[in-house]
Amino acid sequence: MSTAPAESEGAQPAAAPPPAPVIPHARLVLLAACLGLFMSFIEVTAAISTLRALQVDLGVAPADLSWVSSTYTLVVAACVLSGGALGERFGRRRVFLAGVLLLAAGSLVVAVSDGYGWVLLGRGVSGLGGALVLPTSLALITTTFFVDLPRMLRYIAIWVSVSGIGLAVGPLLGGLLLEASGWRAVYLVNTPLAVVTVLVTLRAVAESRVPDRPLDLAGQFWAVLGLSALIYGIAAGGRLGYGDPQVVTVLAVAAGALTALVLTERRAAVPMLDVRMMGNARYAAALVVAAAALFVFVGVVFVEVLFLQRVRDLGPLATGVRLLPAMLAFVAATFTAQRLAGRVRAGRLLAGGSLITTVAALVLLLQRPDGGYGVTALGLVLAGLGSGLVVAPSTAAAFEVVEGAQMGAASSAVTAFRQVGSVLATSVLGAVLALRFLGTLPERLTERGIPESTADRVLSVARAGGSGSARSSPAEVTDAVADAFTTGVHSSLWVVAGVALTASALAATLLARAPRKS
Repeated sequence: MSTAPAESEGAQPAAAPPPAPVIPHARLVLLAACLGLFMSFIEVTAAISTLRALQVDLGVAPADLSWVSSTYTLVVAACVLSGGALGERFGRRRVFLAGVLLLAAGSLVVAVSDGYGWVLLGRGVSGLGGALVLPTSLALITTTFFVDLPRMLRYIAIWVSVSGIGLAVGPLLGGLLLEASGWRAVYLVNTPLAVVTVLVTLRAVAESRVPDRPLDLAGQFWAVLGLSALIYGIAAGGRLGYGDPQVVTVLAVAAGALTALVLTERRAAVPMLDVRMMGNARYAAALVVAAAALFVFVGVVFVEVLFLQRVRDLGPLATGVRLLPAMLAFVAATFTAQRLAGRVRAGRLLAGGSLITTVAALVLLLQRPDGGYGVTALGLVLAGLGSGLVVAPSTAAAFEVVEGAQMGAASSAVTAFRQVGSVLATSVLGAVLALRFLGTLPERLTERGIPESTADRVLSVARAGGSGSARSSPAEVTDAVADAFTTGVHSSLWVVAGVALTASALAATLLARAPRKS
């Protein structure tokens, strides 16, 4: 009589994997985090679409106009490290909500402004809100879903894709509102979004904090001073030249403050930014690649907005429509990267994605003032694809090389480096573009036989921060300015290509072969 084979003595049946924990309101938590992130990123590119109309309405000098967009990013970069630390100490949900309200309040100040000073004040308040929202929105996800790592990484991928949507939708939404209601309507977008975000957050997100965490005031002081001076110095150098005494002084202050930040954080018992972890070369590489990813994507969007509006003479709405390929490709690649995460090491995705963005920048170098849209569309698609394969996996790459207890610090550091990368994109590339534009314009005017008196007037306007020409200018002047501006755009794209290629090399060398954790 046959019987079923008995289990060998001492053998244990295979344990079934534990079921995923039930997390209340999981999708609402994700929605709240994504809405806050969308609010903060739409401030970056939507404002660019309003610059011309705002300048005419409020009589802003051309040299002062760039600070309408730069003030927001400057404050975000300077305070983003503090935002994460404040969230841990006083409550991530509480600080996130404060940031959402500040974003909306700052935008309202700009919308009702009757002068340039009020515009800058509003942009600064919004920047403070963005600095609070960016790190805490990610922290809402990581602290809620840390018990379900696959879901956490999936939701981080969705969260990251929203940043691309905000960057790319900004010009489109700004253009629609600008043509329908004027530039002030663009700054009212965040008001209804803030109401929805607050309601969802109060309904779904639980509070979490580390009540005994010290505030590390010294670290926050040096971070704010160092990053503010660095961004201001880079931006001012593009207009005044890097030999200008003011610029040299500001950059020296930045170097001293950032050095003091590193020394302070090395000694701190509970540092705001754990620089000791950066002694791990693979972890440091993951942070650099994370910064490079947003530097490249934000940089491409920023440069292309300027090229399409200043050289191709397109309006805000037409510019936004032409940026859609980058957004769609970014979102598609982000979700593709998430699906590949279980089969392909994060480092390999970073290396491959960064290489694609290098190719994207090289393709965009083929743009000409009188060229078609095909080259631009191809470059934008490649930029979106490459960036989407890098931005989300950069968090996973950092997680792969740290211990479990360090994942919170790694998450905050990756977020901070991403935002610094995005802010450096506008300041560095804006400076490079301005320097090359101003350096090339005299030669282009001479080549076209422009009289010296006319050329001097064009150069004076350009040095003051204007485009250097107008639609009513002679065709020779307009062509010279467009050609010189395109040279500046190409120089900026060479910088983008260099940053992307460096990131690809770092990822391939230090991260692609890193042992993968379960």
